[in-house]
Amino acid sequence: MKNILIAAGGTGGHIYPGLAIAACLKKHVPEATITFVGSYVGMEKDIVPRYGYPMEFIRARGFEKGFSLKTIAALKNVLFDSVRDSKKLLKKYHPAIVIGTGGFTSGMLLKEAAHEGIPTLIHEQNAFPGRANRMASRHADCVALSFIEAKQYFDGAHTVLCGNPVRDEFKSVSKQAMRQRLGLKPEQKMVLAMGGSQGAVSINEAMKDLMSYYYKNKKIIIYQLTGKKNYETIEKELAKKHIIVSKDSNCRLLGYSNHMEVLMGASDLVIGRSGASSIAEMAASGTPAILIPYPYAAGDHQRFNAQAVANAGAGIVIEDDALTGEMLIDKVSHLIQDDQKLETMHECAKGYAKLDADERIVEEIMKLMHA
Repeated sequence: MKNILIAAGGTGGHIYPGLAIAACLKKHVPEATITFVGSYVGMEKDIVPRYGYPMEFIRARGFEKGFSLKTIAALKNVLFDSVRDSKKLLKKYHPAIVIGTGGFTSGMLLKEAAHEGIPTLIHEQNAFPGRANRMASRHADCVALSFIEAKQYFDGAHTVLCGNPVRDEFKSVSKQAMRQRLGLKPEQKMVLAMGGSQGAVSINEAMKDLMSYYYKNKKIIIYQLTGKKNYETIEKELAKKHIIVSKDSNCRLLGYSNHMEVLMGASDLVIGRSGASSIAEMAASGTPAILIPYPYAAGDHQRFNAQAVANAGAGIVIEDDALTGEMLIDKVSHLIQDDQKLETMHECAKGYAKLDADERIVEEIMKLMHA
C-alpha cells in the first residue's frame, strides 16, 4: 500500500487543486492512501474532510507584514514546531511521495521530505509564484506549472507546464445546455459578475451602475455574485435605485453559488477577479473575461495571472483603482455587441485551457514514484 501526502493549505486556491490531484490519483493508484496535511488556522480543516480524506496538521502560520508578536510566533512555528511535526509525519507514513500546492503549510514538509530522499512535487497555480513554493522548489524533484510565465521564477528547478486542475463539471460544459438550465432565450446575452466567496467591493460598486444601465433591457441578463456578507446590503442599495433583483428581472443577485459551471458556462462575458482557479474555470468553459486583479494579493500575483490571460487573447484587464461604473459600462457595452470579438475571445480561452491538467500532474507524480 502506498501512502501519499498532499500539503495544501491556507486558501481555496491551494486546497482545491490539491483535491483535484487527489481525485485523479485515486483513479490511477486506487490502492494508495492519500492524506492531506494542513495547519490549524487555514480553510483546509473545514474543506478537506468534506471530500472524505483524512487530515494531519503541522504547527505553521503565515508571516504578517511588519514586525509583531505574531511575527515571532510565526518564526517559531517555521524554525521549530513545523520541522518537528513534519519529521513525525514522515516517520509515521513513510510516504511514496509528498506533494505541495503552496501556502505556508507545505514548505517545511517538502524540505524535510527531500532531505530524507522522498520524491517531492510542487504544483504552482499562479503566473507569479508564492514565496513558499519558490523556496520549496530548491528541494523539489518537479514543479508543475499552471502558467508558463512562472517558469522564470524557478531557476534551476525541473519544471513542467501542466495547467491548473478544474472540477470534472467544467471539462464537458455545454453552453447551450447551461443556457437552457437558466431559461435564457437565444437572442439574450448573459453577463456574470463575481468577486469570489467574500465578494469584491470595487466590483460590487461598479456593478450598481451597470445594472442601472441595463435594467429592464430583456436582451441582457445579468447575474451578480455579491459574496454572502454583502447580499442584503447590495439588494437594498439597488432597491433605492428602483432596481428589483429577482428571477423575473433581467438583473439577478446571488450571494454565492455551488453551480459555477452552470453560470459560467451559460455566460457570454464574465467580470471578476483573477485568482488562478477562477481563470482555469473561465478557460475551461471558454468564457471571455473582464478581469480586475485583487491589488493586495500576495506578490500581486493576480495581476500576473490576468495579464497572461490578456496576452492569450481571452480577456481584458482593468486595474482595481481605475475601475468605475462608467468604465465598466463602456467595456461591457462594446464587447457584448461584438459577436465576432466574443467568439474570438471564446476560442482563445478554449485554446488556453488545459482540461487534462490533473492527468498531466499525476503523470509526473507516477514518474517520480516509480523512479
